[in-house]
Amino acid sequence: MQIDLHGYHPAEIVWSGVLAKIVEQAWEMGERELILIHGHGRNRGITPGFVNTNTGFFGLQIRSALRHDKDLRRWIHHTTLDCSNPGLTSVSLKPNRSPVRSSLDLNLPD
Repeated sequence: MQIDLHGYHPAEIVWSGVLAKIVEQAWEMGERELILIHGHGRNRGITPGFVNTNTGFFGLQIRSALRHDKDLRRWIHHTTLDCSNPGLTSVSLKPNRSPVRSSLDLNLPD
């Protein structure tokens, strides 16, 4: 499953608990992989305030949450976090043998 998060701020997705809802609902649908497209945060002519990364602030916040939020480990294999593409982050979801959902039910901020 791919979800495009361009145009959102970490406060709207990561810090508000929406990321946890996305992960949980993707698992409830029986998905095997979740790909979050966040953009790489470059090419705007602004030098970022962090070094040794090709992803932007939003991507760093998503990756940090997926790595360190122990509540998300109910649904994801955090050791499968793939950060090889600077514009997206993917992670494998734990198997769900009895999916109970057919689509995402999220009220993402406009």
